[in-house]
Amino acid sequence: MVGAMEYRDIPRAGFRVSRLTLGTVEFGMEYGIGKPGSSLRPTAAEAETVIQTAIDHGINLFDTAPAYGESEIFLGTILAGIGHGELRIATKVGPFGDAAISTDAVRQSLERSLCNLQRDRLDLVQIHNATAAQLYHSPLMETLVRARERGDIGAIGASVYGEEAALASLRHPDIATLQIAYNLLDRRMADKVLPSAKERGIAVMGRSVFLKGALTPRRRYLPEHLNKLKNFAEKAAAWAEGHALTLPEAALRFCLANDTLNSVLIGVSSLQELHTALSIAGRGPLPARQRAEACGLAIADEKLIDPRFWGIDS
Repeated sequence: MVGAMEYRDIPRAGFRVSRLTLGTVEFGMEYGIGKPGSSLRPTAAEAETVIQTAIDHGINLFDTAPAYGESEIFLGTILAGIGHGELRIATKVGPFGDAAISTDAVRQSLERSLCNLQRDRLDLVQIHNATAAQLYHSPLMETLVRARERGDIGAIGASVYGEEAALASLRHPDIATLQIAYNLLDRRMADKVLPSAKERGIAVMGRSVFLKGALTPRRRYLPEHLNKLKNFAEKAAAWAEGHALTLPEAALRFCLANDTLNSVLIGVSSLQELHTALSIAGRGPLPARQRAEACGLAIADEKLIDPRFWGIDS
């Protein structure tokens, strides 16, 4: 790794986090684009090595969720064995979809997360797939605020899809963090959401950096009905190659070049993938000229850049 890990303040949460966040969905369930019939999920021993290596290289924030299979339990067990120290966990509540949200359901979710993660306090609880209706017309936020006042959670965040939900989250006075999709092909949040977050002092975590594997060599495993997406990824790969970059390097360094992203969430399924990501991050952000060129690779078709529309299971 060329450079040391950078850290950024989360102003409304009162702690600092590493510029890289380690996503742990891969540890709890099958996730991402992979060779048909093969598993991307690491073994327990492999996952523990990945987490310990991440900590050794300065990563202090781990993202999980009740919806990520066994991820919370897995992460809680591993970190309990390692020791918490200054490590932070960002978990979630929900997703609730269009269902009515009850106070009891929210409380039970928080209690399960505390138990699964083996902690007395949850550093950051994000509303999973938050919507404006959930934020302003349900008991969800009131219940979370009360949990924060009791000391059960440290800060409240929102993980969102779409500009409308993002802007609604930014307007809420109790939201400390916003998690959004942002990558070489998806810059939908760049024009309004990121400037608004900066103005309001709300920390932003960028996810989907590698677009579930589409911006890595695993793009060759995209199903036939996503050939259009594959073509855009190949175009991005050709651009990267023209600058002596691999596509994953261009993808991660592009996100790191956006200073409004307090932390960039990476998901890995092996120690090798983690080492690669750490090495890339150590080379720093893309230079301004390359970043400006890379902005031209973005596409607007949400059915291509939003995995919810891909029609694949993981």
